[in-house]
Amino acid sequence: MEKKITGAIIVAAGEGIRSKSKVPKQYLNFGHKMVLEKNIENFICESLIDFVLVVINEKHRPLYNKAIAKISSSKLLAPCSGGETRSHSVKNGLRMISNIGCKKILIQDGARPFTSSEIIKNCIKGLDKFDVVFPGIEISDTIYIQKIQNNKKTVDKLGPNRNTLVRAQTPQAFHFDYIYERHLNSKEEYTDDVHLAFLDKKKIGIICGSEYNLKITTPEDIKIAENFF
Repeated sequence: MEKKITGAIIVAAGEGIRSKSKVPKQYLNFGHKMVLEKNIENFICESLIDFVLVVINEKHRPLYNKAIAKISSSKLLAPCSGGETRSHSVKNGLRMISNIGCKKILIQDGARPFTSSEIIKNCIKGLDKFDVVFPGIEISDTIYIQKIQNNKKTVDKLGPNRNTLVRAQTPQAFHFDYIYERHLNSKEEYTDDVHLAFLDKKKIGIICGSEYNLKITTPEDIKIAENFF
């Protein structure tokens, strides 16, 4: 029986402006380990993953080389150069692996270092029943719509029922042929890749995400990540 290749693309080409850190958030170092290093290890150590491709900003090449210095695995492919936007970077990564026979692909944020083996496995296995799978977190707080009044934030109106909302995390899992072709034919920019599948009315599955599956975005996130490390 022919082996069905499953891989992961880690999108790590961003500058991390919102985090206000001196170095891009994916290269922050906690406890002698970089965020990206931990992220890569999570996928390399998963038996269901056959390869990992990291999409980087070429300006960060020295930082990337430092992040992978202790990683010795044939699963880790040579990095791919990113683009001006996240969507462009994902497209570059998909194009890089388009000829290796990949069947299932997971797309992961570069600054999300605590993704569990359980989430990775459930995303992959979920593709046996769905076109697309992603981890989601239910909203526990009351939601309001805000507005600016007299240069200050205040409540405009009550938000939607929180039971109808979910926070999308990564990795987001796709059948490779679909998401590759979709990116090749799209010129729009999206904050994640599930958006494309939603527009195409694909069958989307949501697995249980985790608050530990944190994406480092703000200075406060950096403090939380430091405690996790």
